[in-house]
Amino acid sequence: RAGAASSTAAPMHGFDPERGGLAELTDVFHPEPVDFVSKSRSMQFVEAGYLRDFGGVLRFSGPASTVRCFENNPLVREALNEPGRGRVLVVDGGGSRRCALLGDNLASLAFTNGWAGVVINGCLRDAADIGSIPIGVKAIATHPLKSSKRDPGVRDVPVTFAGVTVCPGDWVYADMDGVIVGGKEKFELR
Repeated sequence: RAGAASSTAAPMHGFDPERGGLAELTDVFHPEPVDFVSKSRSMQFVEAGYLRDFGGVLRFSGPASTVRCFENNPLVREALNEPGRGRVLVVDGGGSRRCALLGDNLASLAFTNGWAGVVINGCLRDAADIGSIPIGVKAIATHPLKSSKRDPGVRDVPVTFAGVTVCPGDWVYADMDGVIVGGKEKFELR
């Protein structure tokens, strides 16, 4: 289902492909109503309200790279030290609210190295400073305590939280309306 919308389809009320937000993506690539059940659904939706916006960029997307870790962030740093090439780092921190997995130094590193954004199933710190960095960042909450470094976790494995499973290479789309996970092909509005 990736690709542009059919030119024979009736125009949708208020549809504007220039906006390129999640509402437009769902209008085109998931036009079925919420009560329509389909096993071939091309989009997964993170639970509403689960993640909050913290970065200086509110709309971002890119293919996923993943880290699974619990209250430890060595692999988060390792990943963000690499060239991002427009990817989104998806960190499954087990939903822990006991420490931060990302701070302003790592968010700056992500921006410098060309990452489109970071999505964290866990907490971050230095929220005010992260808000001034031009990168997308979503997390469940803030916490001032830094993480441990004893157990690095694992990289580039499927991660599951908040109703979605993200595999390395899946496209992740985020804006103020939430987060959508697609497959390996990018959804294009034009």
